[in-house]
Formats: sequence, C-alpha cells, structure tokens
Amino acid sequence: MKKSFSFMLFMLVLLAPAFAQKVYKGLPVIKATATVADYRIGKEWVRGNWNISPQLSPDVLKVPVHNGKEIFTFHTNTDSISFKVQAGKSYRFYVNLNDTAYALTELQGYGFEAVEFNKKQVVPAYTLLYEQDPNNAYLQQLRTTYNLDALVAGAANDTEKALRMVNWVHQQWQHNGMNEPSNPDALTILAEVKDGKQFRCVEYGIVTTACLNAIGLPARTMGLKMKEVETIESGAGHVLLEVYLPDLRKWVMLDGQFDVMPVLNNVPLNAVEFQQAIANNYNKLEIRSLSGAGKMQYVNWVYPYLYYFDVRFDNREGVAFERETIDGKSSLMLVPVGAKVPEVFQRKYKMGRYKYTNSLSDLYQAPVLPAATTTAAR
Repeated sequence: MKKSFSFMLFMLVLLAPAFAQKVYKGLPVIKATATVADYRIGKEWVRGNWNISPQLSPDVLKVPVHNGKEIFTFHTNTDSISFKVQAGKSYRFYVNLNDTAYALTELQGYGFEAVEFNKKQVVPAYTLLYEQDPNNAYLQQLRTTYNLDALVAGAANDTEKALRMVNWVHQQWQHNGMNEPSNPDALTILAEVKDGKQFRCVEYGIVTTACLNAIGLPARTMGLKMKEVETIESGAGHVLLEVYLPDLRKWVMLDGQFDVMPVLNNVPLNAVEFQQAIANNYNKLEIRSLSGAGKMQYVNWVYPYLYYFDVRFDNREGVAFERETIDGKSSLMLVPVGAKVPEVFQRKYKMGRYKYTNSLSDLYQAPVLPAATTTAAR
C-alpha cells in the first residue's frame, strides 16, 4: 500500500510541470509552433484564417452564435481548446507560441437580430427604371459574344437560369479587391478578364446583372453597407445583385463573388428577406450554390453588411446614354427604421448621390416587364 502511494506521489511530481503549463495568469493555455491557426464553429471549419498575434492584448475573435450557443474549437498546429460560446459573453485563453510569447486571445460571442423596415407603405414613392429594349445592341453583343443562351438552355425555371448565370460569372476570375476595370461595364470587364485581370465584388455584381438582363431577367446591382459605415476605415461595403424572377414574381438576391443564392422553405430570398432569415430562421435557411459555397462561413461573413441597401434609380444597360436621376440623386438607399442616415463612407467619402427611404415597397416594387412577361410582384 505504501509502495503504491509513493509511486503515485512520484508520478504526480513528474507530471506537475505539464499540468502547470495548462494555465497561465489564471487562464487556460495551449501551445503552438506556427502562427496560423484554424477554428471550428459547430461542424464547420474555418482554416488558415487566424494569425496568432502576441502583440495584441487581447486579440479578439468574434464568434457567431445562431442557436443560443455554439461549440467553438480553436486549433493550433499542435494543440486545441474548446468552449461553449453564448451570444454576449466573452471567453479568454492564452496561446503559448514557440514556448516564449503568450498571445492573449478573447472569443466574443454575438447573436443576430432582424433589422426593422417600414412594411405599411404599399404604394412606392419612387419609380425605378429597368431595361425594356429587347433590341438593346449592348446586351445583344454581350449575349452573342459569350453565348449566354447556351448557358441557360434547358433550365427548368427562372431560378435555375439565375443559378447557372451567377455560377458562370463566378468562375470567370478570382476575386481581387484591389483592381478596377478601365470602364465599369460588363463587356469591358470580361474583355480585361481575358487578358488575365481579376476584379472586386463590384465587378461580379455588374457582370452578373448585365448577363441576366441580356437573357431577359430584370436585374440590378445592389450595394450593401454596414451599420458602422461612417466610422470604419475600410471594408464597410459589399456589392452583389438582385434579379426579378417572373415565374416567382419576386426579387431574389445573388452574390457573384461567392456564387450564392439564399433560399428559405424552397423560396429564393431577396437581400432583406435574407437578413431576416439569418436572424429568425437560420436552421431552415439554405445557401444554394453550384460551386458548393458553405452556409455558415458565407452567412457569418455577409451578415454585418446587411444593414443599408442601395440600388440605382436607372438600371438600364449600355454605355452610350445618360442615366436618369431624381432630384439630382442617382440611387435609392433603404435605411432601417430609427437608424442614422449615413452621409459619409469610411470616414472620408461623402455619400451625396442617395435618396433615402425606410419603405420596403420603394425598394421591392416589381419592374415594368414586356407584355409577354407576368408583371405582378410578390
């Protein structure tokens, strides 16, 4: 008995340093010999997206929580640690890098809230213009040069046409947030892509919009802006698009950069409906993507942008005409009820081209379509 007790005591003495290394300054500690780390939220991995930074104290990682709590696991190249993260709560631990520096890391759980807009105003206060000319030479050139009819041939419905088109544009180039085309139109962008250039989210929106208009599906580019659009120095906006699907009689959001269409209960969603579904129906929300874009990673990335929504008043296609404005303003911005009307983009750029509204009917009025197409809006 004494021998057994002595052996156990001896082992505890040997293991004491190992146990001591699990805590540093009263917090859990894990080891790493590489600066890049992965993490997992629920079952979805985010790989190579986190740099261990001892110089930041703390280094904050925001963790999205969709279902009350999420199991979050942080993985270095040699170790890992897990937490049950809840919205509104913080969790701290250290990463011991190369047995020297300690990186204080803080997880901040955050939830999702539906943004409120005016749903009572039924009659739109503004008229938005869309392409009406079936003989538009610009769109005909785009349609024939890139054989767009073949891309959607045999599609079962307008939803499938839209999915095929956004997937095709998504595949044309790799995203590069620093490049701009010599002219912001689809033909110029695609010609420069052939020369090896790569472009931003803006160009994915422009090209997908034009291609959909070319095959007869009314579309418009849409700007998204964060709630903090006036105070963030960079990255406060994103550009995607919406397309009106006549067979569903509704507007539907598409993101060419990520090859995405949001769907709830088998119904494609517009951008505002998508924001509401993230907050209220995440488990039933679906991300359709012919290239397999992941739901959680896309939703968590795009959610902060789904606050302000803007489109042009004149969404016709071409390069040799002057777009119509209203009171000298070229675009309409949908602002949440009670939210500040933003006037500055990223601290220094005046936003002088917008008219503002809180009404969903202003943004989601049905386009005037050719007589052969159903015009009622959902």
